[in-house]
Amino acid sequence: MITNVGILVRDRLGRALLQMRDGKAVNGPLAWSFWGGGMEPEDPDHWHTASRELAEELDIVAPPADFTEIGRRIGSDGQEAPLMLLRQPIEWGDFRVLEGAGAGYFLLDEIRQLPVTRSVAWYLAHQPDVFLRLA
Repeated sequence: MITNVGILVRDRLGRALLQMRDGKAVNGPLAWSFWGGGMEPEDPDHWHTASRELAEELDIVAPPADFTEIGRRIGSDGQEAPLMLLRQPIEWGDFRVLEGAGAGYFLLDEIRQLPVTRSVAWYLAHQPDVFLRLA
């Protein structure tokens, strides 16, 4: 069962736009993370969750059809979390950070040096190519 989604946003250079979680975050405080969040009852599927979460967190309006599922983690409890790629590149000035402590663009080698959430760490260990694919 899908309970939440991660969202990978890139710029034209292919760098990943990650969120710095604020110090009050329950999961991964002061660590770099994907954008995203939990599915809500009004979300018919995880594409709609990705669309809603991106609007809530970055003030980016993108229809569900603009996302592609590029990965999926399954927790020890059996809950699933797809990683959704926003296919269009997003540049500085195209978004406003509405949640978290900030944002930054990073290449794979830079991400490996950052304090990251469990989700990002899982992709670094199991599917690092998600950070290399160009939109």
